[in-house]
Amino acid sequence: MERNTLEECACYFRKNEAYSRMFSEMKKKYTKYGKLSGKISLRNLSEAECEALGAVFGKSLLPGDFIFSISELQIALNETRYHGIEVEKLVEVYFKERILSNSQKKEEKIESEKRFWEIFLNEVTERFGPESKGTLWLEAAWRQRRYGYQLIMKEREKSESLIKEMLMEVCRTLEYLAEENGNERVRLAVLGAKMTKNPHYFDRQNAAGRLLINALGFINHVEEPKGQEDILALYYLSGIYPDDISSYTTCYGIHFYEGDSEHEAYRHFIEKGEKYVLTLSNLSRLTGAGSSGKKVFIIENQMVFSQICEELAGEEYSVMCTSGQLKTASLFLIDMLLKSGCKLYYCGDIDPEGIEIADRVLARGPEQIFLWRMTEEDYYRSLSDEKLTENRLKKLDKIVDIKLRQLSEFLKKERKAGYQEHLIDLMVWDIKTVK
Repeated sequence: MERNTLEECACYFRKNEAYSRMFSEMKKKYTKYGKLSGKISLRNLSEAECEALGAVFGKSLLPGDFIFSISELQIALNETRYHGIEVEKLVEVYFKERILSNSQKKEEKIESEKRFWEIFLNEVTERFGPESKGTLWLEAAWRQRRYGYQLIMKEREKSESLIKEMLMEVCRTLEYLAEENGNERVRLAVLGAKMTKNPHYFDRQNAAGRLLINALGFINHVEEPKGQEDILALYYLSGIYPDDISSYTTCYGIHFYEGDSEHEAYRHFIEKGEKYVLTLSNLSRLTGAGSSGKKVFIIENQMVFSQICEELAGEEYSVMCTSGQLKTASLFLIDMLLKSGCKLYYCGDIDPEGIEIADRVLARGPEQIFLWRMTEEDYYRSLSDEKLTENRLKKLDKIVDIKLRQLSEFLKKERKAGYQEHLIDLMVWDIKTVK
C-alpha cells in the first residue's frame, strides 16, 4: 500500500474528533499486549461517535456501549477506498509515532541504558584510567545499581549531556582529593570553586553534590549516608570539611592552639574550671589540641560528663564528651589529640549502641586509645533492668575489637544493658589516679 494512501486514511480519522477514543483504546491494547487483536470496548458513546463509527462499520449505532473486534474493523476498512491498509499500521500513523508494547519499551530502555554506560565508561576510562577512583565508582554504580545509580538515571532523563558533564566533574574531583591525600583538608565551597569555578557546585541540594557523596561513600566503603552527621563524617574521611555548627563536641581541660600559641578563649575556660563546646567550624580553625598530662578521658553520656566535670572543678584534668553517637567534631578532635601524642581512654554505655561507638573510636588509634570502665566487672556493676531486643543484640555481631567482642558475649547472655551512671565514682577516681 502506498504510504501516501496510509497517510490520507490516518488524516481522515484524525480530522474527526469522534474517532479519537477508538484509536486511544486501540493504542492502549497494543501497548499492553504487544499486538492489536481481540475486542475493543467503548462505553457510553456520544451521538457524534455513533454517527462516525456507524459510517465506518456500516450500521446504525445508538448512544450507549459499543464493542467491536479488530478483525471487524479490518473488514470494514477493506470495504472502503482504503482497502489493504492494516489497522496496526494505521494506528501508528494516526499517532505519528512508533507504538511499542510495555515489554518492548522496557527492552529498549534497558538497551539504551546499557549503551549509555558502556560508551560513557569507555570515555571515563580513557580520560582517568581503568583503576581510577571515578572509573571504579561508576563501574560499581552500574553493575550493582548502587552508589547514585538511580540519581544518575534520573538526571540522564533530563539531559544526557549534562549528566555526563556532571559525572566527569565528580571523577575529576575524586582524582584531586586522592592527590591531596595527607595534605590540609579543603572546604567544600573551596573545592567546588577550584574544580568548577562554582563554589556551590557540590552543595548537597544539587545533583552534583549528592553524586559526590555517593562516590565518596563507595571509596570509603560506607553505605549511602542519610543524616547530616553521617554526611559530615564522610566528608571528614575524604579530606573535606564544610563550615558547620551543627556538629559539636564538649570539652573540659583540653588545650587548643592557633599556630604556636595557645588559644586564649579556651585557656580561660580551663583557668575557670568550666566546660566548653566547640563546633566543627571552631575546630577547623585550630592547629592543635593537647593535654598537660598527655591523657584525655572520653565519655559518651552528657549527664555523666557534666557530673564528673563538677567533681573535677578546680583541678586540671582533660575530659571530652561525644554526646552519644559520634559526631564529626568529636572525630576531628580525637584525631587532633592522637596527633599530639595523647593517650585516650574511652568509656561508653555497655549496650549494643555504646559498644558500636567504642569499636569505632578504638579503630582510629589502637596504639593510643584504650577502653575505660568497659570490662566484665564494670558491666555487672552497671547492669540495669532494661531488656535488650534481638534486633539490638544483632548489632554486636559486627564488632571488631577483641575485648569488645568478649564483652558482647556477656550482653548476649544477660540480655540487659549497662549504664555509665552507675560508675561515676569509679570514673572520677580513675581520672585522678591513672598515670
